[in-house]
Amino acid sequence: MDKKQRIAAIFNSLGDSAAFAASQGLVVTSPADGAILAHIALDTTQNLEQKTAKLRQAQQVFSKLKRDGRAQWLEKLSAAIKQQRELLAELITLEGGKTGKEALAEADGSADILLKTIKDASLAEFNGMLRCKERKPVGVVGLITSFNFPLVVANWTLAPALLAGDGVVWKPSEKTPLVALAYKTIFDKAMGEHKDVLQVMIGQRDVGAALVAHEAIDMISATGSVAMGQGIKAALAKKKNNAVRPILELGGNNGIIISDKMSDAHLEWSLGSLLNSFFGTSGQRCTNTRRLIVQRAMVDKTVAMLSKHIEAFTKDKWEEYGYGPLIDADAYHRFASAKKRVADEGGKVLFGNRLFEKETPGAFYVEPALAVIPKQTPIMSEETFAPLLFIAPYDNFDEALAMVNAPANAGLVNGIYTQSQAEADRFAAVNDAGHSVINSPKGTGTPAFGMGFGGNKESGIGEILNAADPLKAFTREEKFSRIAQNKDIVMAE
Repeated sequence: MDKKQRIAAIFNSLGDSAAFAASQGLVVTSPADGAILAHIALDTTQNLEQKTAKLRQAQQVFSKLKRDGRAQWLEKLSAAIKQQRELLAELITLEGGKTGKEALAEADGSADILLKTIKDASLAEFNGMLRCKERKPVGVVGLITSFNFPLVVANWTLAPALLAGDGVVWKPSEKTPLVALAYKTIFDKAMGEHKDVLQVMIGQRDVGAALVAHEAIDMISATGSVAMGQGIKAALAKKKNNAVRPILELGGNNGIIISDKMSDAHLEWSLGSLLNSFFGTSGQRCTNTRRLIVQRAMVDKTVAMLSKHIEAFTKDKWEEYGYGPLIDADAYHRFASAKKRVADEGGKVLFGNRLFEKETPGAFYVEPALAVIPKQTPIMSEETFAPLLFIAPYDNFDEALAMVNAPANAGLVNGIYTQSQAEADRFAAVNDAGHSVINSPKGTGTPAFGMGFGGNKESGIGEILNAADPLKAFTREEKFSRIAQNKDIVMAE
């Protein structure tokens, strides 16, 4: 069975044989070998009108349910995702290029997000009173997601938006539409009479632009590039219906300071720890480590230790870090162009060769690459979104702090490895990014630690995952309803 046939079999198993029955339209290919997986009919502006109208009607019914009632539907959806976790993971691998282990983790994580959001949105009992704080839902949320986490990122918005009583129009990445269509099939079965509170729009950037600009869309939640976010903000400024603040997660040109205030053993541990955020998803995560700002005396040791890790990073170890092919040819060309820029700006690139080109010419596997440069140059202010790690020296700590904060898109996660508490405190005090990680066991890769996930500067607006009040962003601030009911009084229906 070839991959195209396997895709058809997966959708048949899910009960939707017509999801990709088009003979033309959006062509979906496999990052693993370039094979065509499916053709999908594209949505149009007219489809957007129809789907938004249907969604608004469904949302008005859904929002009238008590929150506990909406929570029960989301619990059903979580269970349905868990039931189909293996098929969803296989789709993520086929069209997204992820390893099987990482794809399964994403499928499970997307189900868990629904339950976690329900838990986080509840208020604990207080002095014998059951408590709930309700606000008016936003209405219709426009959701735009990226290819690298096609399920998890979607549920970051879908979980709180639906629990708040909103409806969602979802435009998935044109690189991973099959996962979205499979999710919608599962959603429809799980949500029953309320299935229309989620609508999916398949298309290229023009469909996303139309979604953002549409006056029936009350709020935008989007994950993608800094450039995409700038376009969204410009489009929203022209809308009449733009009172609700958007949520934008726009990547992170994340930097880590490597101090000389540490032992050789701690340096070795530090570099081993940040491998997770260097190799992870082949450098195609917003939380990947992009820049190392290294005390000059530590540069040679740092390069030597990282080189040994790359030399030992053979394909049998890729599963551990979720390392696979780059998503497509464009991603590879950005990687190749960045390597050339390093040389043009006075640096040198170690490793970074293309792999398996003869065996799979339609796929873009690469070695992780180190870019050693004499100072922080313009290329370090661009997010390559590939496994390319810049290493630049600093002489004094003030210089290091300035360098780690310098790029406007370095607003998501910055970190430091040091054994000096004074350095750690100074770093945390002046770091411009939304997250400061100090001696993290996974580099910049898992920054939230239960405190909410979101960036500053050009890296984003707002937070969703692990937010202290997950429903706040998806409800209107002008009206609160605080409800407290005595739990000890027996009530009849």
